[in-house]
Order: sequence, then structure tokens, then C-alpha cells
Amino acid sequence: MDRYTTTQAIVINKQKRGEGDLLLTLYTPKLGKIICLAKGVQSLKSRRLGHLEIGNIIKTSLYQKNNYLWLSESKSELSFLQHSQKLNQIGLLFYFLEIVNHLIPQQQPEDELYPILVNIITSIRQNNFSAFIQNEIIFLEKLGYGVPPEIKTSFDQKDYKQAQNFIKNYCESIIEKPLNSSKIFS
Repeated sequence: MDRYTTTQAIVINKQKRGEGDLLLTLYTPKLGKIICLAKGVQSLKSRRLGHLEIGNIIKTSLYQKNNYLWLSESKSELSFLQHSQKLNQIGLLFYFLEIVNHLIPQQQPEDELYPILVNIITSIRQNNFSAFIQNEIIFLEKLGYGVPPEIKTSFDQKDYKQAQNFIKNYCESIIEKPLNSSKIFS
């Protein structure tokens, strides 16, 4: 990575660090999954905090200093919570981004993965459950995990709820622990 770069990114996760800082996990088209520090973003004067909500697609400026990435600027390109969303949509978003955070290794870009993630977020935002599951299947196949036949059978039979349960169980078996988001929204 160059010392300074501007890129699109999906906000996957964020954690508070210190008084006004956030540690962000982003997925970018060219850098893959990265972790960066947004210094002072939680101060009252910062305009960046509103852009950095989980599930947002942002345009961001990053710079590298002492082997760390720092976020200097950000602007929302697609805000997930811009319009009122139902609780089940928010639950699906948190569930899927938790899977992304666990399954995608850091700093290993995959050109075809970013548009799939954008399609999944868009399908959740539009409350299109069948497109969400279809893109989840594509996501798992693209990562090389394959998809068990019962998932495809359920999806082909339009039993989307059953297909989603199979996908959730399959992802939990891959990461070898239960997903936290499914506990919150079940």
C-alpha cells in the first residue's frame, strides 16, 4: 500500500479506543479486510463519526504510519440506516458482517468479493431475503468453503428460512463457535 490512499470501503466492525478514538474493521476492493484507527472521531467537532456506522459504504482516505493504518477522512456513499429499517434487517446486517469479520483473513484482497458484499448489504437494505441468501451462497463459494447440498436444495425449493438456518449452522461450524449476533436478535 502507498503511504496515502483513497478507497471505497464497507464498515464491518468498530470498537472504542480511548476517549475519542475508534478502531475500525473495513473491507476495501483493493486492500481486502483492514483494521485502521480513526483518531478523535468521537469528539463533538468530528464530522466523520456519522459516516462510520456499521454496514455503511464509505469513501475514505487512509495513511500508513509506523505499520498502522489511520483514517483521516470519510464520506458516506451508502448509509444502511439512512432510512428506517426493521429490526430483522438490522439483525441480518449484524449477523452477516460478523460472518465476514470471522471468515475473511486480513489484508488478502479478492477482487470479486467486494461487489458480492455490496450486493448482500443492498439486498438486506431492500428487504430482499431471497437475494440475500443467494448472495450468501455465492459469498461462501467465492471464499472456497463450498456449500452443502441441503442449503442449495432449500434455496431451490424457495424454503428461504430453512436455507438461512442451514447457512448459519454451516458458518458456525466453520468458525467453530456460535455467532454472537444470532444471540442478540433471535
